[in-house]
Amino acid sequence: MRRDETFVGGALVKFFGGPSCASVSDGEDPPDLYLTVGASRVGVEVTQLSQFTFERDGTLGNRTTQDFFGLRLLDELNAKVGPSLPNDVSLMIGLRVPVPDAARFRKSLTEWVTKVASAPGKGLEQEREIEGSRTSISVISERPSGKKIMGFVVNTNSSADIGLNARLVLEDRIRTKSDICASLRKPIWLAVLNDYWLASPDTYAIAGHQLKLGHCFERIFLVSDRGTVNELTIGA
Repeated sequence: MRRDETFVGGALVKFFGGPSCASVSDGEDPPDLYLTVGASRVGVEVTQLSQFTFERDGTLGNRTTQDFFGLRLLDELNAKVGPSLPNDVSLMIGLRVPVPDAARFRKSLTEWVTKVASAPGKGLEQEREIEGSRTSISVISERPSGKKIMGFVVNTNSSADIGLNARLVLEDRIRTKSDICASLRKPIWLAVLNDYWLASPDTYAIAGHQLKLGHCFERIFLVSDRGTVNELTIGA
């Protein structure tokens, strides 16, 4: 099983009373795993809930993929340029994603950060457009993360409507996984691992009630990143 499947399986075992009452085993993909509770054995399909982005062409994108580019770039800058900074200053970089040309953006940003790091005046704040993306650099004395170069990533294609995001991602995962599992022997359960931390179990409960869609799952469970399990009701 993948790491997320193992995590979800362990959370479900705990939810159903612990190892003395339940156990998990590998599935055929699909389903991802089998959960045995007492004398009953059921297939469980596992998926993750990640926030969508709204692309300019009207399609939905994956925010996790877009944000990861920015977060990885910040780590790269800390590793490559960070050591050249004096010990008493750090750089705070603000990135906006997605960018149209990742390679050109990385090159231009690295050159700018390297230039600022060569003469980092305390309190300096600069902002410029890089490949169409507004980017900022601030020279600070604090180092809250222990890194010499840190920052934040803003996704310009994301929505601030948490309820809408939760409903869209939940509907997409149920539809997609139901199509995959429709021909499997029943019953089949769905476990959704919440990677969109802004949406609470209550938010997903409301989203589930708002959805009107058919699916093949007997039960649907929401699993938090801390292993808390809540059962969702769809369309009731």
